[in-house]
Amino acid sequence: MLKTGSSGGIYIHPWDITEEGIEDCFDFLGDTCGLNELFIAAVYHANTFLLPHNPKRLLRWDEGSVFFPPQHSAWSRTRIRPVLGECVDSAGYLANIVDAARQRDWGVIFFVVFHFSHSTARNHPEACCVDALGERQRAHLCPANPEVRAYDLALVEELMTTYGGDGIRHESLGYGGWNSGFVVDKVEMRPCPRDQFLLSLCFCGHCLERDRRAGNDPLALRREVRDHLFDSLALPPEEWDQGPVDEEWARNAFGGRLWPYLETRCDTVTSLYEEVQALTLAQGGAFMPFGPQQHRHVLGGLDYGRFHPHLKRVSFGCRGATLDEQYHNLVADLQQAPSWAEPEIMHNQRAFSSMEALRDQVLMVRRAGIRHHSFHYYGMSRTYQLEWIGSARQAWA
Repeated sequence: MLKTGSSGGIYIHPWDITEEGIEDCFDFLGDTCGLNELFIAAVYHANTFLLPHNPKRLLRWDEGSVFFPPQHSAWSRTRIRPVLGECVDSAGYLANIVDAARQRDWGVIFFVVFHFSHSTARNHPEACCVDALGERQRAHLCPANPEVRAYDLALVEELMTTYGGDGIRHESLGYGGWNSGFVVDKVEMRPCPRDQFLLSLCFCGHCLERDRRAGNDPLALRREVRDHLFDSLALPPEEWDQGPVDEEWARNAFGGRLWPYLETRCDTVTSLYEEVQALTLAQGGAFMPFGPQQHRHVLGGLDYGRFHPHLKRVSFGCRGATLDEQYHNLVADLQQAPSWAEPEIMHNQRAFSSMEALRDQVLMVRRAGIRHHSFHYYGMSRTYQLEWIGSARQAWA
């Protein structure tokens, strides 16, 4: 059951817990840091990690993995199978972590990176986004693809039912950027903003079919975007169109044919968010993170108003150069929080120069009205930075 009233949580990779020892790690998090909620990375993207206090591995490479063996019946609905993390050494790997947390009455929310996955994209290239030039985005799965959508829902059903999660904290559930998955970036000069936006559009068969059913002509648009990019990217950079990616441009570009395609993309992603939220709510959990916005953001590809009424927590951040400015801005921002959702905030303990600086910031946020606090990844932090967290525990007490 999702914690209400107040909570102190931390983001953590499963290997941080098991390589330190589950009970030793949890003793430190509870006794020293005063925490009572975990945001466990159950599905994560490829990365290199420096782990300053890991007793077994100071440096870790991971190609992008899931940290539980797929076993739910929902996997029968998709051909896509995730890559299992090398740290998963038994069928009960994640269950052992969750069970130990529950014995302490801790909350467990699963952090899931859905579509940004080099390993899954490599194994299932047919599920990747395809740009107007015909290139597959080798690190991003397409949310219009039915197999991908079934894969997303299988992840959620597994984590919410098999492992009894209190919620799903999502990342990368929509479309990806044209270069966000580059392993080695050899683009010496970025294209102009509008061309980067166009390069990020997916024109795979599933996206084309969805837009065709909406009454549009996506093949003609794809040809126009492709021809434009061939012409524009060959120009000297000083001749590139440096105009902003805004609604006025998007509504008028390509004879007005771009905007309807963006509307279709927005509905594609929003409907997937709604399905994930419905599955999560059915198990009593929360789908997060979302701020207080309720508008339809076509350029961003999401209609926030369609799942805003079902939020259980709503996320905020600090704005301002001083604690006093941040306090007054936060108090004003909190007026936008819906009455049915509790405000939350995430702090990065590594961004502070001292224990006092962290403590003062966290307690200021508490005074402003936020009682759900979380902290950035455990394994990437140094021990003294984690110890600082405990000095602010009264913020969620």
